[in-house]
Amino acid sequence: MQPWAIAVSHSRLHLRGLIGDPEGDENLQVLDVVFHDVSRICVSDLYRQFELRLATPEQKAAEEERLGTRWPRALMYLLSSERTADYVVAGRVYWAEFDVSPTEPSPLLQEREDAGVPDQIFYA
Repeated sequence: MQPWAIAVSHSRLHLRGLIGDPEGDENLQVLDVVFHDVSRICVSDLYRQFELRLATPEQKAAEEERLGTRWPRALMYLLSSERTADYVVAGRVYWAEFDVSPTEPSPLLQEREDAGVPDQIFYA
């Protein structure tokens, strides 16, 4: 999983991961994670073990205290169990797996009706 695109004008962050063996015969699955209403980003350039989870109220309060700011209407999402300092503060997050080429834009970011959005989109 790695950062793929940041849309400052829309307060969005797009992370993309590939599922499968790039050297294998089977098609790769693309896992897209898109955060909306992003307030703060603290991410690494690559995640070998991506684990999206909600920060505890204590973790969020500690980071707000450290930075001297508050995010009253946003949630703090941790990105890795290995790196607790990597997080995104956002209003919501969506994720889904796709059968698209890794170079194609994410259907989660498309604003067209025919963008190929899967039947199941997960959100928190």
